[in-house]
Amino acid sequence: MNCLSVSNWTPNVAWLSASFVLLAACGAEPANEPAPPSARVDERPVGTQDLDNAFATPPGEGIAIVNGSQAAAINVTMPDDFDSLPQNLRDELSARANAGTEAFIAAAEADQESARNEGFEFRPHALDVVWKRSGPTEGVLTGFVGTYTIYTGGAHPNLSFDKVNWDVEADQPVSFEDIFDDADAAHARISDLLKTRLLAQKRERLGDTESSDEEILETWVDPALEAGSALFDHFSIAASTEPDKAGGIVYHFAPYEVGAYAEGVYVVSLPYGEFEDFLGEAYGEDFGGELLAP
Repeated sequence: MNCLSVSNWTPNVAWLSASFVLLAACGAEPANEPAPPSARVDERPVGTQDLDNAFATPPGEGIAIVNGSQAAAINVTMPDDFDSLPQNLRDELSARANAGTEAFIAAAEADQESARNEGFEFRPHALDVVWKRSGPTEGVLTGFVGTYTIYTGGAHPNLSFDKVNWDVEADQPVSFEDIFDDADAAHARISDLLKTRLLAQKRERLGDTESSDEEILETWVDPALEAGSALFDHFSIAASTEPDKAGGIVYHFAPYEVGAYAEGVYVVSLPYGEFEDFLGEAYGEDFGGELLAP
């Protein structure tokens, strides 16, 4: 399903909105020639990239780049079973997917106009939004992950994630505090798990670095996990070997969040057994089986 509309911006992807505002501010005086078509919605499937190596390809490759007469391309891909989801959930996913498209087009048009006026090459901008289910297809709980890839003519695209977790029976979002009775204690436990897993992954990617574990944690991981409780809302409920159960939770960290850009995306899966003691009564019985990693 492809969409092009505008809804209220959501905090999880506010970075994208801010970048649009900055880009729009760079526009020059109006050009004398008529403006070309400003944007299109791309109907073809989005280019695929391995998220663990999402930035190894040349600038813009794998996302919808259009010809020079257009300012921008927007490609939105929704979950395969989108039409069968509850209306409130469809509305939530659509709002997340469409948020910021108007600002994105405006920023691209301003950039294109500035390029015409100043006589330099304009690289059409591209925004790819892909939402996929991460959680169970049956049962009470499910989850979805949105990947936002944005290219604005620079050396490489940027990427961010958004997440939606849902109580299918209550037909409403589910937060960290809904799942865990003692959110502070759960934060501490999951923070420790994330630090251990991230450190192990970083050691593997960085190879024979001279940095100590303490230096790696202090430079990247600790600041990210100490940034505030909002981090702990950035998880998605994961599927399980039992179709109607959640197998755990998964965290996706975009470049720059816990590592340098060249390190790419970090994904940490936490089976529910590692935090089972902290689950509240509301959803404790909705976890089970073995986590199926995304």
